[in-house]
Amino acid sequence: MKKVAVIGSISTDFVVSTDVIPMQGQTVVGKDFKTFFGGKGANQAIAVSRSGIETFMVGAVGDDIFGTALLENLQINQINIDMVAIKKNTSSGSAFIQVKDGDNRITVIEGANGKVTVKDVQMIHPKLLEMDMVVLQNEMAVEVIEHVLAFCAQNNITVLYNPAPVKSIPSEILADVDFLTPNEHEFKMLFDNQTIADVLPKFPNKLIVTLGDKGAVYHNGQEQVLIPAEKITEVVDTTGAGDTFNGYLVRGILSKQPLDDVIRFANKAAAMAIQKPGAQQGIPYWNEVK
Repeated sequence: MKKVAVIGSISTDFVVSTDVIPMQGQTVVGKDFKTFFGGKGANQAIAVSRSGIETFMVGAVGDDIFGTALLENLQINQINIDMVAIKKNTSSGSAFIQVKDGDNRITVIEGANGKVTVKDVQMIHPKLLEMDMVVLQNEMAVEVIEHVLAFCAQNNITVLYNPAPVKSIPSEILADVDFLTPNEHEFKMLFDNQTIADVLPKFPNKLIVTLGDKGAVYHNGQEQVLIPAEKITEVVDTTGAGDTFNGYLVRGILSKQPLDDVIRFANKAAAMAIQKPGAQQGIPYWNEVK
């Protein structure tokens, strides 16, 4: 079985459903409050695991009740946690999410996620060398992200890098990434407001830009290709859409399928995910998607 290490954040999501997003100084009455397991790293790890790939989580939690629950949740989802550190005297990561009519606004508190260091990663170099792919996002320190990308490039480890939330990464490091998956906003920040049509040909079969309900677009070396999103009747919560897309993208890439089919498959999984509340609850299993 293929092995994938997902290096990223592990958090608890605190979700408020509301009919009105408050303006500055305004207090409104919400409809509902729930807690969910989250963090872009953990979400993507669960998507990879549910797609049928052996998955290893790399990251950190705090020494609090949330950290204990987060580790248990990863194990329940068949994810190896041997490379997850427990940071002393530190809170676990958290995200505060407002959801209105299926759309969301998110504030992230790094907690232990922000205390993952280059030294932490150096200690697991031998384990990373055993992986068929490394998946990475931006909910940790920039120096850690740059170190992981450089290490993987030097050792020919395939990398899928989802640059969310967007951070400034040197272009020479981005050039070594095998698969780069920004959304439209992240794309504009990464490429200084250049157009998608201008940039995609420079990264054929490598740069995949997600376009929300329009689908995803890439360049196949000859032309720009738009893979439309799956049509659905009801959107409940878009929080986990991108993470599900990236997780299932991994499955398709490792299966050596044509990129058109890989993206179409990931779109289908993402469409299924947004029909349930929470970033992880809606992530489908392989037998539901295939």
